[in-house]
Amino acid sequence: MRRAIPVLILILMTAYGPLSMLNELEEVQTKFSGETEGTHDVPTWRIGDKWVYETQFDVSALIQQANVSASLNTLTGDTTMEVVDIRFETIQGTQTLVYELDIEGEFSSGNGGATFEGVSGRLDIDYDGTDILRANDLSMWDSEFRLQVGFAPFNIGFLTQDLADITFGTVYEPPREKYDFPLRTGDQWTSTYDSGTNVTGSSDYFDPTTFDSPFVEDNTTYQVTADGEPSEDGSGIDYTGCSDSYKVNNWN
Repeated sequence: MRRAIPVLILILMTAYGPLSMLNELEEVQTKFSGETEGTHDVPTWRIGDKWVYETQFDVSALIQQANVSASLNTLTGDTTMEVVDIRFETIQGTQTLVYELDIEGEFSSGNGGATFEGVSGRLDIDYDGTDILRANDLSMWDSEFRLQVGFAPFNIGFLTQDLADITFGTVYEPPREKYDFPLRTGDQWTSTYDSGTNVTGSSDYFDPTTFDSPFVEDNTTYQVTADGEPSEDGSGIDYTGCSDSYKVNNWN
């Protein structure tokens, strides 16, 4: 089954330090097996479970941070998520059952969908990440992802310029509660946690370490805003099997 997730890369100036880069799944469309009509409880996953998402990937803030003249369409593509391991980890001194998810995606602005330093072409991103989720409530404990960003001037592949190859690692203690089970439309909750982000990699256009953020207290508020067939900006999806879905928005 495929579901739509717009993935928004946000660059935030905080009172605690330099710019930080957070990977947020905003307006998540997720299907859960529920016990009663109108509520959905924690799903049970197995190694090998896999989902493919239609994805919109907005990296305009990242390009702006590079301090170069550029414009681009929202990138589109598919994101594949797979459960690759189920194991125990020690989280804040407690043995905790976790899921390990591999996340891969390839996204493109399409030919002529990007302009970089006055030249029209195609912007492409390869995304490769790993998330560690607490099994009893799918809270996020650890997230690491790598972005490889390239620009093909005049849409010619062999002329592709490497704009960035960067890796973001973020840990949340306690794990960030993205879902407050059982879910019901209208539910709202706030997750408070300490988190920090470490950024490594290379770019000719900016210093990746400027996206580092110190380990500080933070919080995110979530709300279940809709249920039923997923849609985004009035557009639905082309796939069946997603009518029993919940839409969860979040903000800091």
